[in-house]
Amino acid sequence: MMRASDFRAAARAALNGNWILAVGTTFLASLLGASVTMGGTSPMVGTTGSGNSANYEQLAEELPADLYKYIVAILVAAGSVMAVIGIIRYIVGAFVSLGLIKFNMALIDGEKADFMDLFSMTSLVGKAIWLRIRMAIFTFLWTLLLIIPGIIKSYSYSMSGFVMAENPEITAKEAMTLSIDMMRGNKWRLFCMQISFIGWGILSLLTLGIGFIFLGPYMNAAYAAFYDDISKAYSKVHSGEYTEV
Repeated sequence: MMRASDFRAAARAALNGNWILAVGTTFLASLLGASVTMGGTSPMVGTTGSGNSANYEQLAEELPADLYKYIVAILVAAGSVMAVIGIIRYIVGAFVSLGLIKFNMALIDGEKADFMDLFSMTSLVGKAIWLRIRMAIFTFLWTLLLIIPGIIKSYSYSMSGFVMAENPEITAKEAMTLSIDMMRGNKWRLFCMQISFIGWGILSLLTLGIGFIFLGPYMNAAYAAFYDDISKAYSKVHSGEYTEV
């Protein structure tokens, strides 16, 4: 059974000679809102809020009426633009996430990975968006019970994007169901793999964040190696029938 160090080693081997391509591809994917685990915050987060009404009232009293209205208009416009950008990134990031997964799976499989892999899943845009939303909804509902169940379920759903990228004909529900089946007995292994990158994360912080440019592709390739391992093991012992989420 492969361990965290084995997944990291597989990632390094896959990235050997492909670092520049992987860094550029991962950087663009992140700008577009993509993630190999199909994660993503709500596009509206950080764009609205009640704020501190006392401060707004004080600002209104201290500034001339016309200038205050002008400032408010700018803030509203800026907030609206950020909200629109957030929504676009959430939508585009859904199918680009599948493309990023395809890119990293090609690296792990020793196949030719291409920058344009990011946009190779545009035909699945509807499925990809629904998968991302469905994962977020189910994770949120489980989190309402307690934080821990929500975290556990997020691990159960974490391979859903990989499943859909590899099986584009299946539905979002089937992708999540198969991810749940695959992750039974493997959630702790994934957690250990993630924890093993803490040292690299600290080093990246010490480089004023520059190191994260290389850490992102490294972790993504490790995720792909993890999925490759559990999917092969799963296919040996299961018929592929789905159970309910």
